[in-house]
Amino acid sequence: MTSGNGYSLIGGGKFETTSFTLKIIAIVAMTMNHAANIFYDVLPLPALCVLFGAGGLTFPIMAFLLVVGYRHTSNIKKYAFRLGVFALISQIPFSLFLAPTGNVLVTLLISLGVLYADDQMRNRAAFWAVFAIAAVGSLACDWGFLGVVIVYLFKTMYGQRGGIAVPVVIAILALGLPLLSNLVANVVATGDWYYLPQVLYPFVGCALVIPLLSGYRGRRGYPLKWFFYAYYPAHIAVLGIAYVLAFGAMPYF
Repeated sequence: MTSGNGYSLIGGGKFETTSFTLKIIAIVAMTMNHAANIFYDVLPLPALCVLFGAGGLTFPIMAFLLVVGYRHTSNIKKYAFRLGVFALISQIPFSLFLAPTGNVLVTLLISLGVLYADDQMRNRAAFWAVFAIAAVGSLACDWGFLGVVIVYLFKTMYGQRGGIAVPVVIAILALGLPLLSNLVANVVATGDWYYLPQVLYPFVGCALVIPLLSGYRGRRGYPLKWFFYAYYPAHIAVLGIAYVLAFGAMPYF
């Protein structure tokens, strides 16, 4: 049995998620992931495992919601402008407390440009040139090249069989296999499970995205447009400042 958008229903149609539900899950998972990164050097391994494991839910949900937003927006320029403004605002706390790279909203903005180019450019060779440039440009951002690929796959496979699983599985393998290799090598060499939390990020968090997105039926739920954007820089700043106040130093990354 399938829904109106072509995705298979789970449990005979009893399981359903809305855009609102997915955004709330992404917000909670994102907060846990950033808390793990900022407080990495002071948290015990079990706590890091929980936080990183949940954190893996974040980007695939955000990538999927970007595609949903793109498909339903009435003004792509305003959509891009809003995303760009918050990407700029977010870069300050992101650079201070998380990483010296572009934040994930920059990755999503680049990906949005790719989605628009895909629909507007009839010359496919020219489009793939644009895609390549965008992918290279995203290498300096959170999730990088893989992020652009995942977003594009969500768009091109939207409503198709495997349209949820394929992009997520690619993310799991691309992130998870190198981390799993590092974990095994480190355990064998030193007995240290240092890389276990990072391994749980794709293999647990990202994997849980599949049933969540498979329950999406195109329903919006309560709107969270501005809150979702504003929460991103705000929570990073709060977590980072909390670390500085607690330990008298900037987070190590």
